[in-house]
Amino acid sequence: MARELLSAKALEAAYKRATAEATEKKTRVKVRDGDNLMLVVRPGGGASWLLQYRHAGERKGVTLGAWPDVGLKSARDLAMAAREQVARGVDPVAKRAAQQAKPAAKTATVRQMVTAWLAVQRVSDVYRGNIEAAFRKDVLPAIGAKEPSTVQRADIIEILRELEKREALVMLRRVRMWLKQVYEWALDSEDYPTVTANPVPTGHLRSFMAPATGHFPAITEPGEVPALMRAIRGYGQPVVRTALLFSAYVWQRPSEIREATWSEFDLAAAMWTIPASRMKMRKEHWVPLAPQVVELLRAHQGVVGDDGWLFPGFRYGKSLSESALSAALETMGYKGQHSPHGFRAMARTILVERLGAADAPLEKQLAHEEADKVRRAYNRAEFLAERTAIMRTWADWLDGQR
Repeated sequence: MARELLSAKALEAAYKRATAEATEKKTRVKVRDGDNLMLVVRPGGGASWLLQYRHAGERKGVTLGAWPDVGLKSARDLAMAAREQVARGVDPVAKRAAQQAKPAAKTATVRQMVTAWLAVQRVSDVYRGNIEAAFRKDVLPAIGAKEPSTVQRADIIEILRELEKREALVMLRRVRMWLKQVYEWALDSEDYPTVTANPVPTGHLRSFMAPATGHFPAITEPGEVPALMRAIRGYGQPVVRTALLFSAYVWQRPSEIREATWSEFDLAAAMWTIPASRMKMRKEHWVPLAPQVVELLRAHQGVVGDDGWLFPGFRYGKSLSESALSAALETMGYKGQHSPHGFRAMARTILVERLGAADAPLEKQLAHEEADKVRRAYNRAEFLAERTAIMRTWADWLDGQR
């Protein structure tokens, strides 16, 4: 049987193709190196080396480690050693399990496994915080002290049922997704050998209520904007009022606005630089500030100072919560009509339909990811002049709605 079919360059190219296919089809894709050695690529890009073999007439597979931590040459060396064991009548999987069962070391818990998984995730600080909060609230109280392989499907279903009772149907799906990712990551880690006996106990979602689909409520009719802006400018709490006005002017994502710090702003240059760690796509993002926004922020400094959170919350050391912004809009009478996220749809719709803004710089300013990989590789300042003009046009139009 042919062996060592891949070169390092060919492996990289095959991995990219396999990642795209795996993500599109939501299944694992195999990149073969010959003689039953293959790289198994999962949706989203995770990959592990696998050697298939026969022992006592039974077809089996032994995981050789995660790629790229285990490179092509190392995987081939490990595969050769495993083949030699099979030739001598030794089952590599059984031998590994026996070796790992010998030490009387303390067994890891689900809590420790989750912590280790989170430590290697390349996600924004905001997203990491969301995962940690969800696990602390809904997962770890139930199974955090258990050994990972002892967690049964019924344990996970019970956690998800509690979320369903609260009608947290979107969070239900996120928690299940994160748990599945944790267990699949553990499959490739030598620190959790017993997980292979019960790899992913998350079941399926068909028996759970589906969340209602739809967009964030947003006012997109120009004629309804004046009343909204008057209501916001008349709101009594100054920090919340400024946060809503700022959201209307710059229309970035609510989390990016609420967790902004003064260190990200250069008011003299009229520029807000959002670091990659806080962006959804993990790319630094520039937001030009119209003169009205600079004036708004200079006045805001007189209320909260010019250090720490741009919008400090009501609890010491915390930023303003999205619920505070949502509650303010509800108090103004906009429940179900407009949301903190709705400023994005409002600006995009009116800028295109009423103010004639070009689509490409507008999408760039919204920090929407380009579908074209070549365009996605352009630097952070792409269309900066056009985006600056758009932000000023929008601010002028908003002020004209008073």
